[in-house]
Amino acid sequence: MLVKTRLTFADYAAMPETNQIVELIDGEITVNPPNFRHQKTLVEILFSLEFVRHKGELCLAPTGLHFDDGNSFEPDLFWVSKTNTRCTLQDDGHYWQGAPDLVIEILSPSTEARDRDTKFRVYERYGVGEYWLVNPTAQFGEVFRQEGSQLVKQGLYTAEQSFVSAALGSATIDPKNWFAE
Repeated sequence: MLVKTRLTFADYAAMPETNQIVELIDGEITVNPPNFRHQKTLVEILFSLEFVRHKGELCLAPTGLHFDDGNSFEPDLFWVSKTNTRCTLQDDGHYWQGAPDLVIEILSPSTEARDRDTKFRVYERYGVGEYWLVNPTAQFGEVFRQEGSQLVKQGLYTAEQSFVSAALGSATIDPKNWFAE
């Protein structure tokens, strides 16, 4: 019989610093080395969101986002507006605590199930304002926004379909360059 040891946030925080993406998901350590297509998509999304960088903090993995004793994620990208009081940088400067205005996860076969299930539920429970799931292979983005206590699907958008982001001040987002080859 396989026995899994659940770790706490203190165990996770005591690990050596690394540039690898290492997350604590439901008390288990997960390592996710991204591939080139994933990273290229991340760079393109980052460039498309340049307009918000002076309106808050735009953070890239492996920047940590701590929610509770069993969940500390390193989303591909997240943004915390200057007016957000629910998400603050911890005193040690290593982790943000709480719900950002926007979280973006770039899907890969090894992470998609967790991004859509476990992490989705944590983001929803803690009140993340908007959650984007971006699929670089199928070339679409799925947008969920917080309504009450739930993340509700706003839509699924291809590279040719722009959408409005409430979390980014009703800005129109054009994903056409996210999937450039």
